Amino acid sequence: MDRVIIRHMGELLTMDGVGPRDAFRALMDAAMVVEDGHVRWLGLDQDLPVEYDGLEVDVEGALVSPGLVDAHTHLLYAGDRSYEVRMRAEGRTYLEILQAGGGILSTVQKTRNASDDELLWETRKRLSRAFSAGTTTLEVKSGYDLTAKGELRLLKLIARLAQEGPWRVAATALGAHAVPPEFQGRPDDFLVYLASEYLPHLPGLAEVVDIFCEPGVFSVESSRAYLQAAKRHGLRVKLHIDELADGGGGTLAASLGADSADHCAFTTPESFGAMAEAGTVAVILPGTARYLNHGHMADARAMLAAGGWVAVGSDGNPGSSPTDSLSSLMPWAASWLRFTPEEVWTSVTRAGAEALRRPQSGRLAVGVPADFVVWDCDHYAFPTYYYGTNLVREVYVDGRRAAVNHSSVL
Repeated sequence: MDRVIIRHMGELLTMDGVGPRDAFRALMDAAMVVEDGHVRWLGLDQDLPVEYDGLEVDVEGALVSPGLVDAHTHLLYAGDRSYEVRMRAEGRTYLEILQAGGGILSTVQKTRNASDDELLWETRKRLSRAFSAGTTTLEVKSGYDLTAKGELRLLKLIARLAQEGPWRVAATALGAHAVPPEFQGRPDDFLVYLASEYLPHLPGLAEVVDIFCEPGVFSVESSRAYLQAAKRHGLRVKLHIDELADGGGGTLAASLGADSADHCAFTTPESFGAMAEAGTVAVILPGTARYLNHGHMADARAMLAAGGWVAVGSDGNPGSSPTDSLSSLMPWAASWLRFTPEEVWTSVTRAGAEALRRPQSGRLAVGVPADFVVWDCDHYAFPTYYYGTNLVREVYVDGRRAAVNHSSVL
């Protein structure tokens, strides 16, 4: 029997409440018993049962939380798009950069040309950085090849990376990320092609099918037909919606019973209400909205008021959110979305797990895997306030320490 006892936590966030409004749970001066990789007991340190013995880890008053859950990333790609910094400084918009040969299509070309080993090497570095910043569970999308064969290759690479660990990866099939050059001006023909040559091969490779439902890319009507085809293959669905304009994607996501609708920068309170009723999680990507500098932030408080889960994701990608650290966005979720510290923590743990349909992640409770983070601070408000520094001290998966940041002095 493999047993570890984590003791003398300043605060322990369990995040094991029932719903969106009461998911946040915290214990002061706590202890936790981990047995064979799962939580066996947790409570006040003074109440630790005497029958539990084993390796004791004294965290010396540190904050301990569940591992973070990033419900939206595009971390599998080749190259970077740092040259776009100059183009944005010159005043070019996201769509203008795309039309000039930049944007998604430039990454598509680099990714198509990269070998499997190159893609694995680059993505492994991003996953390692995400993990060392506290993310233990994350989604990774395909989407930077835009051919059926190439997108299946990317999903197979995601599966290889998932097996490596220590991270837990949920794979999403985003073949409908953009219209490729081969189908320029024919988005509906591209979706028909994907429905016949791509969707039938996804079971076993991906858990969910995604689409970029946005005015000027894939319409609501076309997105509906494509996602309904995915559901006929037994796949769950989610959508990119309303990143650049209100296109009615929230209502579509609700009608399809989508796992999540992501971005939601221009989504209306009425659509948020429909999503909440349908159990569709709103995944807000505040770093993207600010990085693109379009001046419009999702009305996350409207979704909270509607009673739905609201997750915050990194949207880690090479163009509109070049990061792999979800924890670095926690202060900005507080500032830009007007979230309380409790709401921030819910958005990067339990809500993310709800969006990925991973109920064992994002919380600490008896019987769940012991994935947790030891922070270089002693109370939960601090990581929602202090920005620009990785405050993660140690990361554990299945009760085993898998990452240490030696800059910690706590």
